[in-house]
Amino acid sequence: MGNIPKPDYAQIVKDAGIPTDSAGWRKVLKEEMEKEGSVINNDSRFSPFWRMVEQAVITCTTWLINTLLVGYIMPNMFLATAKGKYLDLLAWACRVLRKEASKAKGKILFQRAAVKGPALIIPKDTWIQTEAINGKIYRVQVLADTTMEENETTVVAQVEAEHAGAGYNLGGGYFHVLPVVISGIAAATNEDDWLIENGADEESDDDLRLRVRNQWSAVAKWHIDAAYRSLLMEKAGIQDDNIYFEHNAPRGPGTANALILLDTGNPAPEMIADLNQHIQDNGQHGHGDDLLVMPMPETEHAVSVKVWPKNSLVPEERTALAANVENFIRAAFRENSDYTATRTTPAGRFSFSLLGKELHAQFAGIESLEFGQPDIESNLTIPRLSSLTVAMQG
Repeated sequence: MGNIPKPDYAQIVKDAGIPTDSAGWRKVLKEEMEKEGSVINNDSRFSPFWRMVEQAVITCTTWLINTLLVGYIMPNMFLATAKGKYLDLLAWACRVLRKEASKAKGKILFQRAAVKGPALIIPKDTWIQTEAINGKIYRVQVLADTTMEENETTVVAQVEAEHAGAGYNLGGGYFHVLPVVISGIAAATNEDDWLIENGADEESDDDLRLRVRNQWSAVAKWHIDAAYRSLLMEKAGIQDDNIYFEHNAPRGPGTANALILLDTGNPAPEMIADLNQHIQDNGQHGHGDDLLVMPMPETEHAVSVKVWPKNSLVPEERTALAANVENFIRAAFRENSDYTATRTTPAGRFSFSLLGKELHAQFAGIESLEFGQPDIESNLTIPRLSSLTVAMQG
């Protein structure tokens, strides 16, 4: 979001010759009084009358300029700086509405305790939850009774997040705790590509303004990035900067690929199929266009870090620090959104020195740390974790 302009409206007002401080308006007031032929002799700073006039006029005027005009009216006139309901009105003018928060939907794999056995029922409303992540537990619920057939060892059940929000779009393996044991079931977990519909927070002002800006270049239906970007952002709630295009006819003339990425987690094949159907079968593509939606290709990386905690930490605090460091690093690799770590991106360089700096800022209990691998450089791929080792030292 660094390309959004941040105009200095106060300076713009000054450049237009409009005073913004008391001294400037005091001068204007005196000049206007003289133009009207009003001669005030008791205009010293000790004059109660003139001080009353100045306060009545100048205080109100500077409030109107600085608070109302500079701080409120001007920012909400323009897409780059408008907020809240005023941004909603600008978006409405472009036939764009702010997206509401939505719940994540996906699949949980249940595993039988025995090698063989009779049919089992995974009851509707069964909860599967995570360990605490930054102090919060996430839960998903089975949507319908799901039968594991006789002698089958696994079954997949569809689930929905307990609440709306992007925080539930977790990576594989996070949902694995059964708070209520199911007879005959040994384990439950979400696999890497478990998400059918990714959860979303209510669309932020910055994300909405990017969609509105994109709308100006999406008015045509020909094979242009903006049109397809707009369709994918609207249909699946994918953010503007998580859609990449492969041009140069990867499958022949008139073809292109849209590589999509989620802020956290991986899109399920069902999500990819739904998006392709939306583009290809529902009349959403231009004449002669052939656009294929695909998940962003991945590269896997084994990451290790040594952490030297401060000597003042007791064993319980050291254990908690190790867990928090692990979850923070996993957030950087797009497995959770509970920490504001700088995420891995395609076509970029992932800096472990920056990650170390962010870990120091986040956790005061870290004395020092050392990563065991160099930075990761990616082209049109997204780095993922194949393994993560956090080794506490001392």
